[in-house]
Amino acid sequence: MDITQLPFNQFIGIENCVENIDGIFQLPADPKYLNHVKTVHASALFALAEASSGEFLSRNLNIDRTKAFPILRRSEIKYRKPATGHVYTKGVYKENDWNKFHETYNIKMRALIAFQIEILDDNKIIVATAGFEWFVTGNKTHSS
Repeated sequence: MDITQLPFNQFIGIENCVENIDGIFQLPADPKYLNHVKTVHASALFALAEASSGEFLSRNLNIDRTKAFPILRRSEIKYRKPATGHVYTKGVYKENDWNKFHETYNIKMRALIAFQIEILDDNKIIVATAGFEWFVTGNKTHSS
């Protein structure tokens, strides 16, 4: 599934990050994302981070995605610096957390995984960090 093609993400204008090989998704510099103080609106940054978390999870699951059904359980975001213009995301995780996730999932066919998404500007300054916790269950009737 191409997460950028979900109706809400299309509406927002979330794009694949093609210029930065480590990036996940991006929002282009555009006045439609600005708030009353001419910085990128907090809601736009959160939407970008949430979509990126789904993509990051998908890229790192290493399980049959036609049988896995992820649901977002929890999220939080910390806005660190005002963002102006183009912003993009990167995922941050602990290898041990993914190992524990896979061990639990392989036994129970369900598990939790938590990780962070960083939102950066063109100067590679982190403007926000968001934490996401996903619940993934095996569901043989689910298909993507």
